[in-house]
Amino acid sequence: MADSIHLTGKIALVTGSSRNIGEGIIRGLAAAGATCVVHYLDDPQGLNKADAERVAEEIGAKLICQADVSSADQVQAMFKQIQKTLGGLDILVNNAGILRDKSIRKMSADDFESVVKVNLTGTFNCIQSAATVLKTNGRIVNISSVAGFLGFFGQANYASSKAGIIALTKVAARELARQQITVNAVAPGFIDTEMSRGMPEEVTRKFIENIPLGRFGEVDEIMNAVLFLCSPLANYVTGQTLHVNGGFYMD
Repeated sequence: MADSIHLTGKIALVTGSSRNIGEGIIRGLAAAGATCVVHYLDDPQGLNKADAERVAEEIGAKLICQADVSSADQVQAMFKQIQKTLGGLDILVNNAGILRDKSIRKMSADDFESVVKVNLTGTFNCIQSAATVLKTNGRIVNISSVAGFLGFFGQANYASSKAGIIALTKVAARELARQQITVNAVAPGFIDTEMSRGMPEEVTRKFIENIPLGRFGEVDEIMNAVLFLCSPLANYVTGQTLHVNGGFYMD
């Protein structure tokens, strides 16, 4: 879809864009002509920074930002840096997120709160700060999950955070409409990433049996959905969730 959608002149930030789905999205936006900002979170081994630098070099990104999205102060500093360096923002994709799967019986308060703080509060922090720098006709796309609709075993924290993103998307869509900023969500199903490749073969087989299209999705298929929502083709679409799951869940 990057070949048919043109975002030249647009400035785009994708949180958590050093690898996996976030990397795929930022590459798609760059291929469509957007000026890109790559975001990562520092880790002790420095792997995220190295990946972010690699992605930024390969797509010609204008800026690399490090921030913990669960920290309002760090997020505010990131958006001030974007404003100062690039003069504002046209597209924000809230993709950063973490997993800490455990059953409710075994899940600690920290397990629950840390996932919600990154996935949901982090999305809120970015929307709140972006509202001051997003240009008229801007775009916000929040990455939710099919887990937020189906509530998988062992994901009380993750599913709750992703369900919360849907409600947050609707509220933000109403509040930012006066600036002609649209806010939508994409809810991926099972996507072929490092995480899904690590699942036991039997678990993977059972999931595929329940997907009408008979396969896991590709990262580019999530990227295409995001590109659509960021493009003029979606000018009159706001407050919506686009499910990309091969029919695994039908709303």
